[in-house]
Amino acid sequence: MRIRDLFKDLTYVGQAAGDKKQYHVFENVNGFLVVAGNSPNAYNANWVDRKAVDFVGAAFKGRKVTTGRIMEKARRRKLFGGGFVALNTLYAMAAAGRARKLKERDGRAMVFKVTS
Repeated sequence: MRIRDLFKDLTYVGQAAGDKKQYHVFENVNGFLVVAGNSPNAYNANWVDRKAVDFVGAAFKGRKVTTGRIMEKARRRKLFGGGFVALNTLYAMAAAGRARKLKERDGRAMVFKVTS
């Protein structure tokens, strides 16, 4: 997909809280853009394909999940090339109201509850 298409017709979905940062999430027909501020004038943006969000929603509906569990179950390298993609998928889902971050931990990993 071209970069021009990734940033086309974005609408603000909401924000999700990480351990140290707030992540702002934007959406278009292709997926979600997860943006975190690193400093006052610098931002980090990561793209999450809509198929990844739909997969996690279907595979873990009503269950607790970590990025490690997503990577184990997915086995789809096109959707989840690494742990950060899975984490950004959970942030996108949290901002969209399809998941929520729990206070509990699984080792060092954050735990999310997928609602849909």
